[in-house]
Amino acid sequence: MTPFALLGLPARFAIESEEIEEGWRRAIAMVHPDRFASRPAAERRVAEQWAGRINEAKEAIENPISRAVTLLKLRGVDVGTETDTKMDMQFLMQQMQWREAAESLVSAQAKQALLEEICSARADEVRLLTDVLDGNGDLAQARQAVRRLMFIEKIYRDIDREQ
Repeated sequence: MTPFALLGLPARFAIESEEIEEGWRRAIAMVHPDRFASRPAAERRVAEQWAGRINEAKEAIENPISRAVTLLKLRGVDVGTETDTKMDMQFLMQQMQWREAAESLVSAQAKQALLEEICSARADEVRLLTDVLDGNGDLAQARQAVRRLMFIEKIYRDIDREQ
């Protein structure tokens, strides 16, 4: 059973966090410990296992990166985060520019401007993933977009943590 099916949700990228939360609430209510308190121990264990699977399903689809990876896996595409280190040159250059800019930050305003630029790039990748995963189905393009989004998220976190 897919994470989307477990939460009673359509298998698509464009999904609101409220939909995910509502699907999780419906699913988890069905296996809540209170419903199984008077049941035999074996039934309680099964309910606990289902609760674990439901929680894992929520985690798999609430973050855009993991949701995209999940959708790609369901379509037979391995993102290759462990084995594929190739990125297009333009994106590599952009990463280097962001890192250099982060090293030379002189004010909180400059840091905020850099983070906003990175957020804009993140939004572009999310829009592309929405179009590709929910639309035209170019899975190679989606694979590259999710890999870029992973790098963007990492650089955002790295810069945001810096004082």
